[in-house]
Amino acid sequence: FMKHILPILTVVFLCAGLHSPLHADFKPEIKYAEVNDVKLAYYIRGEGEPLLLINGFMSTMSMWDPIMVEELAKTHQLILFDNRGVGMSTDTKENHTTMQQMADDAAALIKALGFKKANVLSWSMGARIGQQLLIRHPHVVNKMILCAPNPGGKYQDAAAPDVESKLNNPDLPNDEKIALTFTDDAEGKQAAKDAIARLKAAVAAGIFPNDFTTSKQTVERQDRARTTLWTADNSNFEDLKNVKVPVLVADGRDDIIDPPKNSTMIANQIPFAWLAFFEGGHSFVFQSSKQLSATVNAFLQ
Repeated sequence: FMKHILPILTVVFLCAGLHSPLHADFKPEIKYAEVNDVKLAYYIRGEGEPLLLINGFMSTMSMWDPIMVEELAKTHQLILFDNRGVGMSTDTKENHTTMQQMADDAAALIKALGFKKANVLSWSMGARIGQQLLIRHPHVVNKMILCAPNPGGKYQDAAAPDVESKLNNPDLPNDEKIALTFTDDAEGKQAAKDAIARLKAAVAAGIFPNDFTTSKQTVERQDRARTTLWTADNSNFEDLKNVKVPVLVADGRDDIIDPPKNSTMIANQIPFAWLAFFEGGHSFVFQSSKQLSATVNAFLQ
């Protein structure tokens, strides 16, 4: 997500009313893995081949659609975790936060949990980490899903100036900022409301951890990594041509945060990559969670 979107979504998710309560026997057991001088908080859900979920800017392990998590957990052992400095994970005193470092963390987490390889699903800034994971640690990745990715450097198709302006305008109402991540129509507005209700219900039922806190320091570190450093990095896109791991690239047809052109470029750059577009904007992982889950399951078979 772009700057300011996640804190707004977090507040809304926690304050929204429930449409209907959720009931489940599953309760997350938070554990910690020591990797690269930090402790990464994580929990595991489901059975089957390991599937690591890498979330985006300021996003914790609780910021996934409960529908998608429940569906994927039926046939996979999901590993949900907080990136360094996010939520329950620790960080170093010195700023080492880059896409490369967070990719190293993800690879180290896979190894620390005793897996030789894992499937990986990554979203938004997480998909930038996912690309670096493919480039730097292909030996630990079985298959990769990149949701709403951005290739970085001179190759990226950036958000329009008016979108950036709205996202960073402190006077713009919160619901208008949230709307930018969903489609600007009746379906998008309803999808946003439904997603908020699902996440709130999952937390209230204890199915998801109540894990939504990200420090100002972490926000600043991640923002530098995803803007200043990422914009200056042309090598990421250029290195993707050497990827040999099976990759599914996915995005919302109406994504105005990381426009779909980015996904097309990345899919064309990675040999034999799959490319799929879904109804929705940047938050298509919520708006089209059922369709995305079915596509991911087909890809991972």
